[in-house]
This record gives sequence, C-alpha cells and structure tokens, in this order.
Amino acid sequence: MASLSLKNRRIGIITYHRANNFGAVLQCYALQETLSRLGYISFVIDYRQPYTELIYNPVRLDIVKQGLLKPRLLGGYLFKIFPERFKRAKQYNKFRDKYLRCTQPVHDPQSIPQDVDVYLIGSDQMWGLHCSGYKVDPIYFGDFPHPKQSKVCGYAISSNLYSLNKIGCVDLSEYVRNFHTLSFREKTVRDEVKRLTNIEGRVDIDPSLLLNIDDWNQLDLSSSFTKNGKYLLTYFLHEGSDNLYFKTIVEAYARRIDCKVIDMFDIAFSPLTFLSAIKNATGILATSFHAVAFSILFKKQFYALKTTDGKDIRYINLLDVLGIPQRVIELDELLTINDSPIDYRNVDERLDRLRTESIEYLKKL
Repeated sequence: MASLSLKNRRIGIITYHRANNFGAVLQCYALQETLSRLGYISFVIDYRQPYTELIYNPVRLDIVKQGLLKPRLLGGYLFKIFPERFKRAKQYNKFRDKYLRCTQPVHDPQSIPQDVDVYLIGSDQMWGLHCSGYKVDPIYFGDFPHPKQSKVCGYAISSNLYSLNKIGCVDLSEYVRNFHTLSFREKTVRDEVKRLTNIEGRVDIDPSLLLNIDDWNQLDLSSSFTKNGKYLLTYFLHEGSDNLYFKTIVEAYARRIDCKVIDMFDIAFSPLTFLSAIKNATGILATSFHAVAFSILFKKQFYALKTTDGKDIRYINLLDVLGIPQRVIELDELLTINDSPIDYRNVDERLDRLRTESIEYLKKL
C-alpha cells in the first residue's frame, strides 16, 4: 500500500493497546500503519485504562492478599500464573516499544493530548463493558476535553448487545453526539446502536485486515514460533473448551487431518509468535475474532466454532460478508465434516472491496 497523499494531519488513536492480547495490539499497529501510509501523522494516545492495567499486570496484589488465607491459590499464582504473565508482559512491552508510536502516559480525560486533529476511537471492543470492568469509560465514548477545531471519529468500534443495552438508549444517545462520524466493525452492532439512538453509523473492516499478507510478513517473525511437521493450531476463548468431551473431539479431528494439536496458549507469549504460529499451521480451530482474521490473511484452512456466550457474532458477521459462512460450525460437526478447501480467490475479491471502502473512509478524516 503506497502513500496516497500527504495531509500532515495529526491523528491520535485511542484503543486497547495496553491489553496483552494478540488482537488488541496487532489491530492497533495495523491502524497506525495504515494511517501513516495515507500521509497522516499517526500515533497512539497512551491511555492507561485502570481495569486493563489491573488485569494485565503480572503483579496482582489482590490475588496475593486472597492467597494469604488460601495457600493453594497463592501457590498457583506464584508458580504458574505470575511467571506466565510476567513473560507475556515483557514480550508485549517489547512489541509496543518497537512498533507503536505512543504519547506520554495518560491516566484521565483531562490529560488527553490537545495537539491532535482527529481522535480516532477504535477498533476492538471499545464499547464492550466487560473490557472496562463493566463500567462506562468516558474516554472510549469521546467524552474528554479537546480543541474545538478537532474532531472525534470512530473506526470499526465493536461491542456486544448486552453492553449496548446495559448503557441504554438515553446515555448512548448522549455519547454518540460526541462523534463526528461513527464506524462499527459489525453490522449487528451498527444496527443496535441505530435502534437505540436513531443514529446510523457505517460498517468497516477490522484494522488488521487493512494490511495484506505482504505487510504482515514484513514484521520480524524470524525468531518467533517455528515447528517441524503438521499441526492443528487451536485458540479457544470461550468457556467449556477445557472439558474432556470438547478435547476429545478436537483430538479426533486432528487425527483425521494427520496433525498434532498445538494450543496457542501453550506457545504464544508475544504478538509475533501469534502471527508465526498461524502462518505455519496446517489447520486452525478458533473462537477468536483475530485468529479467524489472520487465518484469512494467511489463507489457512480453518473453522470457527459456534459458542453459547454470543461472542461468536464477531466472526460470524465477518465470514458472512466474505462469503464463507460455512466456516462457522458446531463442535460436533468436526466428527464428520468434509474438509473442502476455501475459495480464497472469491474471499480476496470481497476483502479487497471492503478494504478499499474502509481506506476511502480513513482518507476523509
């Protein structure tokens, strides 16, 4: 993607870049890079959201305090949870330091930088209350001081129906007035916001899909995950994936396609390892939006499993618009499913159209 124009407009991204989560960090990088290639001066406003800082901090004093009365809890934290979280935090901070252009840390709305032309809020679960401790964070809804000549815009904001209805039509109607333009990642979310507020936004692709496979391959994946032999990569974020029946079916499917099972949680502690693991996989099973998105970018054979928590709506919407809704299946279907290859020529044509539409929107900020 070549630079199309030089606008010298300063765009500050507000997102969940501090979450030690593969998708959160990579979508932020992709949005920053896309804006930069369009000629903007793009950077990330380094908002330290309190709940995000708490749950991703490897040092959890609250768990230690609970562990004083529960030795098994304390032992599990000190010898398993803490080492894994510390390793993950170290790798994510390394990625952020190398690839993200961040402002000075921001801890409250009054500290938001004022030398910004466009405050771009998105993507990810910006309006999902579970990401902010089930409280509305005013910054994610554009409620912060900023110069009159600047504007607040959304890009591919995601949420869930529970959060939107919990906020309610009265408050949500007030929040949407903070935005010059609204853009959502899922049609379902766009439609629900319109129902509650009578304000209609647009639908755009997740930032990770704004970059193509060549762009992602330019990252330094050389020291990341490599594995000899064929493997089925699994990345499950829903409850129930640890039960014996679930594991038995996944293992049976892996044997059918002559692969060993490798779980993302066992090998990936950094965004680069996440990308490398997907790139080298023979097949992928996931209940993660970004695992699905990157499976598509790397043209992998994959299935996304249906869940009972409603979060599968994120990749169901994506696969519908890309013309491959059949890649969303029930767990039991793995026992008998015929592994037909994905027609990536058709998928790429659809994705190119969506990418062009979203880039046109970003060019007009």
